Amino acid sequence: MNTQNQPLHHSQLNAMKNHSSYRDFCKPKLADLLSALKLDFEAESASGSYIESKDGRSILDLVSGFGTAILGHNHPELIKTAIHNLSNNIPINVQGTLRNTSGKLANRLNELLPNRDHEYCVNFSNSGAETIEAAIKHAYKVHFDKVLRQYERITRLLNDFYYRIEKMETLPELPGKNKNLIDFRDDLDEYNLAQFEDFQNRPVMLSFKGGYHGKTVSSLKVTFNKSFRESFEGLSAIKSVFVDVNKPERIAELINENECTFYYPTLVENRIELKPFKLTKVIAMIFEVVMGEGGIRPLPEKTLEYLADNHDQLKLPYIIDEIQTGCGRTGAIYGYGDTALAKISPEYITLSKALGGGIAKIGATMIRQDIYDQDFGILHTSTFGEDDLSSEVALSTLSLLSSNKNHHLKEAKTKGSRLLNELQKLQEIYPNIIKDVRGKGLMIGLEFTDLSERSPFFRASGKQGVLSLLVASYLLEYHHIRVLAPLTTMLKGNPGKNRLSIIRIQPPLTITDWDIQRLVSALKEVCHIIENNNEYCLVAHLVGTTIEHQERKNCQSFQANWPIDSGEQVIDARAGFVVHPINVETLVEYYFPSFSAYQWDSNAMSQWWNSISRFLEPVHVRNEYITADDFSVQLSLVFVPFLPRYINQHCDNRVLTKEMRDKVQDAVTVARELGDDNIPVSIVGLGAYTSIITQNAQTINDYEVPVTTGNAYTTGLTIQGILHAAEKRQLDISQARVAVVGAAGNIGTVLSQILLGRVGELILVGSQHRGSEYRLSFARQQCLQELLSLIASEIQAGVDITNTQITGHGFRIYQSLHSLAVSGNGSAKAIMEVLYAEVPCLDHAKLLDQLLTNSMSDYQIELTTDINDLQNCDIVIVSTNSEQNNLIQPELLKPDAIVCCTSVPSNLSPRFADFPNQLTFDGGLAQLPEESTINFVGMPKHGLSYGCLAETLVLAFDGQNHSYSKGMLVPEQVYDVIEKAALHGFSLGSLKFNDQALDLDAFHNSDTNKTNALEHPIQNV
Repeated sequence: MNTQNQPLHHSQLNAMKNHSSYRDFCKPKLADLLSALKLDFEAESASGSYIESKDGRSILDLVSGFGTAILGHNHPELIKTAIHNLSNNIPINVQGTLRNTSGKLANRLNELLPNRDHEYCVNFSNSGAETIEAAIKHAYKVHFDKVLRQYERITRLLNDFYYRIEKMETLPELPGKNKNLIDFRDDLDEYNLAQFEDFQNRPVMLSFKGGYHGKTVSSLKVTFNKSFRESFEGLSAIKSVFVDVNKPERIAELINENECTFYYPTLVENRIELKPFKLTKVIAMIFEVVMGEGGIRPLPEKTLEYLADNHDQLKLPYIIDEIQTGCGRTGAIYGYGDTALAKISPEYITLSKALGGGIAKIGATMIRQDIYDQDFGILHTSTFGEDDLSSEVALSTLSLLSSNKNHHLKEAKTKGSRLLNELQKLQEIYPNIIKDVRGKGLMIGLEFTDLSERSPFFRASGKQGVLSLLVASYLLEYHHIRVLAPLTTMLKGNPGKNRLSIIRIQPPLTITDWDIQRLVSALKEVCHIIENNNEYCLVAHLVGTTIEHQERKNCQSFQANWPIDSGEQVIDARAGFVVHPINVETLVEYYFPSFSAYQWDSNAMSQWWNSISRFLEPVHVRNEYITADDFSVQLSLVFVPFLPRYINQHCDNRVLTKEMRDKVQDAVTVARELGDDNIPVSIVGLGAYTSIITQNAQTINDYEVPVTTGNAYTTGLTIQGILHAAEKRQLDISQARVAVVGAAGNIGTVLSQILLGRVGELILVGSQHRGSEYRLSFARQQCLQELLSLIASEIQAGVDITNTQITGHGFRIYQSLHSLAVSGNGSAKAIMEVLYAEVPCLDHAKLLDQLLTNSMSDYQIELTTDINDLQNCDIVIVSTNSEQNNLIQPELLKPDAIVCCTSVPSNLSPRFADFPNQLTFDGGLAQLPEESTINFVGMPKHGLSYGCLAETLVLAFDGQNHSYSKGMLVPEQVYDVIEKAALHGFSLGSLKFNDQALDLDAFHNSDTNKTNALEHPIQNV
């Protein structure tokens, strides 16, 4: 039954309302990501290893609150503890009293330590990040007090020394260039103060590369992933130094490299010498024994041994981050207790997540008593820390984990070992798909290879960290298994840098052997799909199709296509070009070739891609090589994911526009970094809508590599094509009625400027969007300014104005202006005077526009937003920002009109092919030199190139070292690039429509003597 128009049940409405509320008021971008991947289910209830969704699915949860629910969701004993305490009116908000339950918990945490050589004071909080913040604050205070005491001691020494020397009859020899004792004292005091303040204002923390420690200000500073940190760097003065996990010996070097050195004076015979006293600025070293967000990566054994063996010698406080690894996750209450570190007593241990049993929000910062600052308990407090309810739940959690001779802890190890072993067997079957399986206890990561030998979609998603999310979506859809990627891999890194695709598997202790087999079987299915390059089977559920199990299990196999390099060769220069899919068909042809074997819905695919594209990064997709006169340019194509309709629909959305501009900027950076010191990328071109969204490249940072929009050569090729077609039609353009559709755009305006002085009548056509008429009016003024400049240049060159190269509409405007001036019109006389004195500016064009409106209306340039006004035009040039492929229909035009479209995708209806009398072609196509070709999806074939790409190549051949057609285009750039193109062997390409060559002989008349050369007042280009 079709229920499309049936009213929604109130429960459905509430669900939609709640979902919308989360998107609108909580985390809109995260909600959009989950929605794009169909990971946006709503949980109804949770118990043990399973979540019951509101749509009725029972989902095996292997995320378990990113490691929080170690005992499973809503463990009955913990629920019982919470209910019992609440029923008995347990005191919760009694701050400022003795919290004995917290004391019991602190004592229990001490009892469970692997090494009882020291006892710890415990500071309780509400989250893992807070525990790290507390540890860093305490470490800083302790070290600050130490440095301060030494600074004060040395300052006293200096003061006492000064007074002792001052009383001496003979002043000792002063060190350095000091002339008197007072200056010596002041300089030394100032130096020592600067050293102290340098530490005070810039303390140093050491952390491992890949480490993650939270998102509060200080914890974020010691988190390695730059994407998390870069927007907040200035909020903390901490200087973070990240150490390679395989080079722990660097720790000792860094302690010495980051020193503050105080100097104090001593008297040696009859001279003063300075003695150094050094203190490190490093306040602590923080690390996880298994890096969770860093890809479930255990620290190497040698590194752990180094940290343990050198703890005393380094004299550096350790902060061991056990937020994920502690409380049973790796099979011990303290994960470090199963490593070489068990023999030491670290200065700080932090716990959270599983400490609350998946119910209570609690964190614990354990600080060794011999270094504990007694004031810290007052300086660092938390309103909700130490509450009795959380402490009771945490005590019950620890009791359950350690009961029956640590049965649960042993179980975590045995089940984790079994799961790890099964996944490693899967890796042996698919070594080209699974790069690594690693972890400890019930904290396991499965890392995919970069899939460089797979098809383009798998290559791109594998290198961007997106593959793991797609796999998570697939497992949830077909197998009701929930896994996720580390958050670190869900955010973009530096442009062009790969992100790992990792599946994060952190099941609760309640996982069964059957659950393990379910997961392995599902992952095997995924690996089979990837191995067969079958993108369709992986993403079909995201585009509205469900595939049966047998078809997924025995999916069709496809060859990998589109290698990045089309055939390497010796090169002389490099250029980059930013492209995007011009429509969903070209997108599928490149990224999803397996779709060709299945039925799929274009609209559904477009909708899904538009939803996921904002989360995808630019990717290098192809190298092509263009040669002219023994000079070879490597052209690197960099792909940004947006479809034209997405760009157009969201160009007024501030947030999404910024995202799109950032993506294009990242693509430029990716292109630039493909060069090297020997042959750098000399210029990067912006293709199609990438120049539109960046305001003709004006938002691009071009101080590291020049950029160009390609608009100049596109314009020149369009006019050359029109002139060529007009000659074949034996049409004198000086008598032709010409319309420019999209005349308010950058290309449309310059086309109109150049054509005004050469065509019989010019009509500027705009859209019906708000503000279109104003933009058209401004474009008209630009045309008039160019006309006046042309006339002025003719006059300044001594050309007889009655025999000028300016013809048609432009000449009639000049004649009328001249007549009006002769008749005594003051405004016309003022303009004529300027023409004989200087090149006019826009103010003169505005004045002429007023004259045309009021006194010369018969010669005014027509403006319209109605495409029906194209009916009487001999030539129609279409250059819009619209992605509509049926914007211009053949019935709207004259039966013998010349129609040229530079828009990509084309705005011309395919039905023009059925109207042979209309000479219709795609404009702005160049012929590459010396039979060079560009072979890529969506690109013209047979040695042709889009004008924007050809301009990029022309500039690379020409050695351009600054940005070219950036911002508002001017006619001089068009003339200039046409000349440069001809010099390097580029020319107007053959006229085509829908990639079909036109038989221009059908339009040719050998008797015609008409010439329509593109004339410039100075030269014929």
